[in-house]
Amino acid sequence: MLQLIRQGVGSLDEYAIIAPMRVLVVATPAAPAITRLAPTLATLLAHGAEIHAHEPLSTELTREGIPHTPLNPAALDATLRGLTAADLLIAPLGPSDVREPLAAVARALSLGANTPLILVDPADAGDLIGALSLARGGGEVGIAVGGAARERLTQHAAFAVAAALTPAARGSDQLPEREIILLERVRNFAHGENPHQQAAAYRRSDQQTAGPLSAQLVQGAEPTLNDLLDLDAGARLVADLPIPSAALIRHTDPIGVATAETLLGALRRALETDSVATSGAIIALNTPIDQAAAAEIANGSYEAVVAPGVADETAASTLATRKDLRVLIYSAAHPTTLDIIGISSAVLLQTPDHGAIERAELRVVTERRPTLEELTDLLFAWRTVRHVRSNAIVVARGAATLGIGAAQVNRRVAVEIALQRAGDRARGAVLASDAYFPFAEGISAAAAAGITAVVQPGGSRRDAAAIEIANRNGMAMVFTGRRHYRR
Repeated sequence: MLQLIRQGVGSLDEYAIIAPMRVLVVATPAAPAITRLAPTLATLLAHGAEIHAHEPLSTELTREGIPHTPLNPAALDATLRGLTAADLLIAPLGPSDVREPLAAVARALSLGANTPLILVDPADAGDLIGALSLARGGGEVGIAVGGAARERLTQHAAFAVAAALTPAARGSDQLPEREIILLERVRNFAHGENPHQQAAAYRRSDQQTAGPLSAQLVQGAEPTLNDLLDLDAGARLVADLPIPSAALIRHTDPIGVATAETLLGALRRALETDSVATSGAIIALNTPIDQAAAAEIANGSYEAVVAPGVADETAASTLATRKDLRVLIYSAAHPTTLDIIGISSAVLLQTPDHGAIERAELRVVTERRPTLEELTDLLFAWRTVRHVRSNAIVVARGAATLGIGAAQVNRRVAVEIALQRAGDRARGAVLASDAYFPFAEGISAAAAAGITAVVQPGGSRRDAAAIEIANRNGMAMVFTGRRHYRR
């Protein structure tokens, strides 16, 4: 007769299952998982387990030489209802028809304290067998399964059921009343943002890639959590710009950004924005790293570089002279999933901010229209400011940033920081603001520094004052009608 003894093992419980152990196998007959599981079933038989399987599997199990008791639909249903924590349910869930195994796992998970061991992924079979050990109870020898292994298998089973039941498409409702987001761990970090924090990386199960986590690491150590945040920010920024473009990132904000005729030219112009702050920065490029750019990078002290590729072996060899430099191959794509923002025990969801805008969408609000050169720089600055934490200001000229004011609670301070970093270079440049100016003093400061054109969303009650100051100083100003707040 089947016995179950619960005995403490450290802080976990261990279930001593006194032979015979009952194993129920439910799977699609054609599933290749059955062949993969044959060694596992043989091991369980060697431990005295009894194998039961629903009838469609009988031929396949017989072919594999697995002794078993076939169950007709009525017997299978009765067995499922009678499962206990002493049993093992093997029900592989894969991309093929999983109706019967899915129903079996769902029922097993609903049994509460009687939930059996559940194996849904053949890849977990090794862990299951590794967790089995001999135990004694009532004078008989049985099988013991540690509580940690049981909990892990149960989590995998619940995840597989949820993944199978999650709708493939959201339909027209972008923000549904209920949303299922399944995350699977892809990597542990040595620490989080700070050394005393634990952290891991997770991928959405409904996505084929995991952003920069899917990047190919061709050189250096695995990026840290902080590195990945910067790599993601940089890759998304240069993806919004023409080819070739370069950006230097620290703390997810750009230090400098530029577009040029060559990758080396873009990189050098980006470095000129604030060369003092570039040590330890992340470099993001939107074209493969050629020899000239590789030499420039190797001569610096950067943390990592992310690009769509490395042009040739010569460039790769040059980068390799900096052995501590992380080199990742990755190109960002516009996100199609909802943004997830955590707040304590809840999450906020929002649609992605794509932010693309064409010249025809700009509204000139001043007496003077921007020149073609100014308009080109305004569009460059607007694309860049979208990737700067708010309050954000970008001063640019010739498709390169000259000064960036990031993450300020006061927009006037953001303007002052950007203008200070630009210095004399601000004369004849343009300025972009991610949101409207609540007070016109920011426009006054820009005019005094020699800024000739401004792009901003507009929408302030004091827009008229800002326009009046721009007209008085001969500046051009355009409104986008759209802001780009960024945390």
